[in-house]
Amino acid sequence: MAVRKRKKMLRYTIISGCLVAVATSGVWFATYRHYNARLIDERAAYEAQLADKDDVLQRYMDQSQTAYVLVSAKLAGEAITAEDVMAEKLPKFSSPDNLISDSKGIVGKYLKINAMPGTAVTTEMVRDEARLEPSERKEETEYIKLPLRLTKRDVVDIRIVFPNGEDYIVVGKKSLEDVDLANQYTFFNDSEEEAQLLQAALVDAYINNAELYMKQYVEPELQPEPVVNYVPNLDVLKVIKSNPFIIDQAKWSLAEDLRKELEKRLEALEDEDNIRVGADAPSGSGVIKRKSEQGAAAAEAAEVDNSQSVNGIIDQSNQAPVDSSADQSSAGGMNTEATSEDSLLEGE
Repeated sequence: MAVRKRKKMLRYTIISGCLVAVATSGVWFATYRHYNARLIDERAAYEAQLADKDDVLQRYMDQSQTAYVLVSAKLAGEAITAEDVMAEKLPKFSSPDNLISDSKGIVGKYLKINAMPGTAVTTEMVRDEARLEPSERKEETEYIKLPLRLTKRDVVDIRIVFPNGEDYIVVGKKSLEDVDLANQYTFFNDSEEEAQLLQAALVDAYINNAELYMKQYVEPELQPEPVVNYVPNLDVLKVIKSNPFIIDQAKWSLAEDLRKELEKRLEALEDEDNIRVGADAPSGSGVIKRKSEQGAAAAEAAEVDNSQSVNGIIDQSNQAPVDSSADQSSAGGMNTEATSEDSLLEGE
């Protein structure tokens, strides 16, 4: 009896031990899976961080941007010599787009601001002249006829042509800051004298049917600045001679006589000869015929009130609408005329 009881106790002990072992193994396995999953996540996060840092390191190591940095401190207005700068390679991703990468763009220029050694020089930090003229201002124009291919990097002359064909330079060799061809805007800096001449030329465009236009330079670095030969009207000349901002007064000493001669020549024009130059193509010209053949028949514009416009370019809202029926009849007349000419050539 006692033997059977011991066997029974042994059996229960073994079963209990097995159950405890199984339970312990389950807990251990669950714990292992939990910590193993956590370790995998931490490893993935760490590898991602390493990849990001490696990407940043690679971008810093990609020193493909050439720049010129100052080797000594410079003050605003000082000229930059070849000994003042040295070329360095900088990371492209962290470099500004307007860094100067060619020594021609920095040597001989003047600093606009004070700069410390190690400063990378940008185009906004230098200028061609040591000092600005006291009267220099930003000019915005919309009354000047612009070349079709004009860009903001162009250098131009601003000229005026009168109905008798006389053509004068109003402002010479002006570097443009910006251009809006769609709206005929241009932006550049000018002096007090240039501003006075531009306004006087604008008045001439009103009164004498003159045309203001720009002309681009081919190679501005190789071409010298021209002599300004436009002479404003007598009232503007008086303002120029009394303007303290205009220092060079000597060149205006003979301007009154030149202006009087110009006005005599303009007054001598007959009314029918006093046309606005450049606003419309001459009637019957080759340009008109070519446009007609290509389907862009020249429109006979209705009578236009130009009292609020300048050389027909600005304030177009005051112009009368174009009569399209007149265009068609005009084009039809031209076709009839062309047919008549063909008939004559064929002997009909």
